[in-house]
Amino acid sequence: MKYYRSWFFLFFVALLLRLGAAGYWEYRNGSEEFYFGDSDTYWKLGQAIAAGQPYRYGDHAIHRMPGYPLLLSPLFLVSGHQPPIFAARIENVIFGSLTVLAVAWLAWILFHNGTLALMAGWITAIDPLNIVMSVLVLSEAPFCLFLVLHLVFWIKAFQASPKTNWFSLFAAGLFSAAAIYCRPSWLYFVPFAVGLGMMLSPKNYKPILKSGAVIFAVCTLCLLPWWIRNYYVSGHFVSTTLQAGPSLYDGLNPKATGASDMKFVEDFRNAEFNLSPNIAPQTLEYRLNQKMRQAAINWAWKHPDLAWKLARTKFFRLWNFFPNEAAFSDFVVKAVVFCTYFPVLVLGIFGVVRSLFHDFSVRLLWIPAIYITGLHVIFVSSIRYRAPAMICFSILAAWVVFGVVQKKN
Repeated sequence: MKYYRSWFFLFFVALLLRLGAAGYWEYRNGSEEFYFGDSDTYWKLGQAIAAGQPYRYGDHAIHRMPGYPLLLSPLFLVSGHQPPIFAARIENVIFGSLTVLAVAWLAWILFHNGTLALMAGWITAIDPLNIVMSVLVLSEAPFCLFLVLHLVFWIKAFQASPKTNWFSLFAAGLFSAAAIYCRPSWLYFVPFAVGLGMMLSPKNYKPILKSGAVIFAVCTLCLLPWWIRNYYVSGHFVSTTLQAGPSLYDGLNPKATGASDMKFVEDFRNAEFNLSPNIAPQTLEYRLNQKMRQAAINWAWKHPDLAWKLARTKFFRLWNFFPNEAAFSDFVVKAVVFCTYFPVLVLGIFGVVRSLFHDFSVRLLWIPAIYITGLHVIFVSSIRYRAPAMICFSILAAWVVFGVVQKKN
């Protein structure tokens, strides 16, 4: 009973912190406009789903994965044509608070210790980055929850070996697909984790491969309707969206800095219209994606030294001790971010080293960090994108601290 009360109190405090942050953000920035341009796309697509209109943003038919817009759509059904943006913040606050509980649950499944699990939950609950990502109208809040639940059920299934836990594998596949429907960058995580896991544990490759194959199969079945829809719309197989090309060029181009600046898209569009004035929107979207992707690859191939320099810049932007954006350059903000991030990072790295003497299930806590880093030294980078990795690092940090306390006692 004591632990139930402790878990409820953890959730209650996490919820209060995020509600307070949502109210403060609304007070400081207003409720009429979005801070990030991505938010408007999610909002408009959620509105389209609720109204039963075609899933399009302007002349883009495969612009965003439908996961987060689908989660926003009930707000339009309940509140009418234009619900308050604050309602979307509250929805993400709930996702963020549930993520705190999911982190504690994941820690408990791994180490079967209530104190350690609560410690991991508290680290996530008070993490400023996690709090901020829980109040912005972006897909990170539900994505982080689905990611953690994906790991929860994968680890449960892996620990059940040699008796296969089919329910856990099925659930892991569902939450993996849910994560991809929110953030398409998660598409290749399962094969990446399986490959890395088998490299690190060659003697244990069978259960790793088996669990990963089942999860990937379930995930593929869940994504099949999206693939069919995309083929019907564009006439081509599109695994996630047609924003992969623009996103790649955003990270690899002559003016790239590591931060996002999509002004170049209009130049590509104008050039394409000059070539084909009567081009159909669905054809234009596909061709732009292909041309920007190829332009990014060509530039990186011709300028490997600049691409490598950009990769280093993006690495430091991702794992920076302080916010990269000027809007968050206040001394107090920098101090808070540093004091809550640096200790968890250092302890998490100790946890990574310690995990090398354990099985694949513990190593799954830091494989997301490797995967996310690999993505964002290619694409644009920001501390915003390390949020899922730090969620897992909070468990590693709690594991290290708990181990030290146990030894002293």
